Amino acid sequence: MTHTPVANSYRIERQLGAAPGLLVALDFDGTLAPIEDDPDAPEITQANRHAVEALADHPDTLVAVVSGRQLADLRPRVAVDGVRYVGNHGLEYTVDGERMVHPEAQARLADIEAVREEIERRLADFDGVEVEDKEVTLTVHYRRATDASAADVTAVVEDAVDPVEGLQAGSGKMIVEVKPTVDWHKGAVVEWLREEVPETWRAVYVGDDTTDEDAFRALDEDDLAVLVGERSTAADYRVSSQAEVSRLLNRLLGVLDGP
Repeated sequence: MTHTPVANSYRIERQLGAAPGLLVALDFDGTLAPIEDDPDAPEITQANRHAVEALADHPDTLVAVVSGRQLADLRPRVAVDGVRYVGNHGLEYTVDGERMVHPEAQARLADIEAVREEIERRLADFDGVEVEDKEVTLTVHYRRATDASAADVTAVVEDAVDPVEGLQAGSGKMIVEVKPTVDWHKGAVVEWLREEVPETWRAVYVGDDTTDEDAFRALDEDDLAVLVGERSTAADYRVSSQAEVSRLLNRLLGVLDGP
């Protein structure tokens, strides 16, 4: 599917029309924050923080940050009141400010811990490869690997995960993830969030990762799916870089407030 640059306010106005309200769901890494070699380094940019605050304060929005990060890691990185936080690709989420865990993920915590120990043992000699324990999932980072390829790391993780019923491995940007085998992903999160807003509201999803494709596919033709960057995608629109995201978010405010 072609994806057209979101070059000006006219394109956004034409796509969203006279929407009485917006569900705005946003990825974190590569969208609200620049990608960094160190997974602990990313911070939301000031421009994006201001835009998210303004959107969250608007009476006709529901704003959600939907990330692969653990909820306990995600919330302080954004730290904007009135935002719905969704971590671990939807396996953790906030409801009335309280943390909730998908029941199937809760049931696999012991398996995740056992697989983490096995993966760490097998990757111990791979310099620059880091296993991040996110409690309900694992993320193996190889962006800084010096002596291992993506194929090497993926093979190790898949070999450790395959014998364990109820867990699966998947890939993202310079990572391999381990998570429960459950039909729950960023697209399911978007559908869940839709139930909390009026049917007449439109939805916007902005993200850069391959895991955001499920969310793009969950949107209707009258919604706005925006890829950050350049690659094959289910999104109809794009911005060329993370630095352009704040301009897009501010234009959404213009749609809500009208001419």
